[in-house]
Amino acid sequence: MPFGKKQVFLPNFRIGLLRASHLPPNFAQFIVPLNFTKLDLKDYLYHAYGVKVLSVRSYVVQQKVKRIKNLEEPRREWYRPRAIKKMTIELERPFVYPAEPTDLSPCVYL
Repeated sequence: MPFGKKQVFLPNFRIGLLRASHLPPNFAQFIVPLNFTKLDLKDYLYHAYGVKVLSVRSYVVQQKVKRIKNLEEPRREWYRPRAIKKMTIELERPFVYPAEPTDLSPCVYL
């Protein structure tokens, strides 16, 4: 295949790995989009990272009702922020979180 002709498919979603210290080493927790299914996460982790998942548990966390204070108008408006979907997976092998960074100063690349 000629150079530069291979198709690359990038995902159009974001997944966040949560540092959950209350879980055993063979479990990991993620924040995923609301339309994500258990099979989507399992397939993504296997094909992107080669991680075999034994089971997946998912739940949706509703956010607290918040109030918008508009300084120009005396009325108040209430709204509920978008819900958050969390998935907890059981891994075939234990997972060790990387060490937390100690130096949080901005990096300068030359």
